[in-house]
Amino acid sequence: MGEYYLGIDLGGTKIAGLLGDEQGKIIAEKTIPTLAEEGVEPVISRIKNIIREMMGEVPSEQVKGIGLCVPGPLNIKTGEVMYAPNLRWKNVRIAGILEKEFGLPVILENDANAAGYGECIYGAGKGAVNMLYMTVSTGIGGGIIANGELVYGRDYCAGEVGHMIVLPGGPLCGCGQHGCIEALASGTAIARAARKRLGEGKQSIIPDLVNGDINAVTSREVAEAARQGDQLAVSLLDEAFSYLGIAIGNLINLLNPETIVIGGGVAKMGDLLFDRVGRVLQDHAFPHMVTGVSIVPAVLEGRAGTMGMVALVQKKLNS
Repeated sequence: MGEYYLGIDLGGTKIAGLLGDEQGKIIAEKTIPTLAEEGVEPVISRIKNIIREMMGEVPSEQVKGIGLCVPGPLNIKTGEVMYAPNLRWKNVRIAGILEKEFGLPVILENDANAAGYGECIYGAGKGAVNMLYMTVSTGIGGGIIANGELVYGRDYCAGEVGHMIVLPGGPLCGCGQHGCIEALASGTAIARAARKRLGEGKQSIIPDLVNGDINAVTSREVAEAARQGDQLAVSLLDEAFSYLGIAIGNLINLLNPETIVIGGGVAKMGDLLFDRVGRVLQDHAFPHMVTGVSIVPAVLEGRAGTMGMVALVQKKLNS
């Protein structure tokens, strides 16, 4: 008889569920809206419903565990989400709630760690022993795998790569510090910088892509304009990804990984990001450490968290 594992990715807008076997083969998956504004209990009810639906695809006794990844901060030891503003959750011991409901072990994990582990086991970093995962999207997060294991730190908060300060005194970040890489190279930061420059009267085709509404500009329009050769857009991305390259160079010096996987919406800009980061790295990492490092786009996309939890549950239950 085969064994199956459930991976649940709880986000601010959607709940994704995936049932996988020991080899990571997908048996079933489903995505539903989170509707976090309705409160904690309705969201927990939706999580339970998606778990029941997934478990119904195979004999229940063959499902061995459940993995849930959530935005942090959280305590993976106690299974508690300490504070997740996008979910409006505070001090919710979700692992215990689900264990009581289903009679199965439940593993709680940070969403970026789960996505990184998923890419390491099943995705772009498959085969890597030392890997850095970065998600560059609305914000910037990450996960660190060293010697095949996730790095947690004292309070299970390691991997907050988005809050490395690369420009002291730079733009204010949502964390309250100035000059974090998240405040300089995230999709939010790129859009904000574009709106500021356009508001100062800089010439660009970017407004044409949003019917003249500068306030509607996102990083997607900046990328599209850059691909058309727009000089303002090119300069905005060069600046943002130069800072990203500095951050990654520092991380290479610190962690000495063999693979760096970059995911998230901004990473879908492809060569606009990877070419610039690759050039900048040469000046900000030890030559012998950067030589041979693979810097690659993530491939699991929306499944990274759920696939990561399938792999993590299996690993933790069998170790």
